[in-house]
Amino acid sequence: KANDEIYSTRQTIITKTVKEVSPAVVGINVTEIREYRDARSFDPIWRFWFGDQLDRVYQQQIKGLGSGAIISDDGYILTNDHVAGNAVTATVTLTDGRKYDAKIVGSDPTSDICLLKIEAKNLPYIKFGNSDDLMIGEWTIAFGNPFGLFDINDKPTVTVGVISNTNMTLSPSSNRYYVNMLQTDAAINPGNSGGPLVNAIGGYWRANRDEYNYCSISGRYKVWS
Repeated sequence: KANDEIYSTRQTIITKTVKEVSPAVVGINVTEIREYRDARSFDPIWRFWFGDQLDRVYQQQIKGLGSGAIISDDGYILTNDHVAGNAVTATVTLTDGRKYDAKIVGSDPTSDICLLKIEAKNLPYIKFGNSDDLMIGEWTIAFGNPFGLFDINDKPTVTVGVISNTNMTLSPSSNRYYVNMLQTDAAINPGNSGGPLVNAIGGYWRANRDEYNYCSISGRYKVWS
């Protein structure tokens, strides 16, 4: 009985939400093909001697990883454009270890959102919340696949913080627009991009996004959308 009482005190709204949301989090591994030219093609001396030979275009295969959230029981998955938007192949790993090839349904580089689809049924999925109802200071939970740990673990990594600010608009960077952003102090690691950011009752607000760092009198903070 004493152990049951101790266990019940350890259960919080956060631990319950983590248990509910975790099965809907996925790991995403992608392959991209990037084109580039010899850096010497921009050197006038090299161009004088070798001319158009330097205009040859090379291709390089790049592998990347990220996270995502299942948003319907028939296999639609939301992630970031910078995770999968330019992928030629994408593999989704579920928390139960199943792997699926994914196709890109649509992607928007400006808002950094990408929608994937896998051929599966009866999947656990995450419910959307209303970001207009957010309160500064309320708990937030970030889920993800940092460093590709889904390959060796069957659970997403969880970090906890608070909503530090809402509706933040920052200067565009690399053709991406940072509009109506949420600021949180929940830790985000490489590979977490695209994973869900939820509140303590499991409402899905945004996909975790790259850090946007600032230095100020209050120190360093992070913003994701």
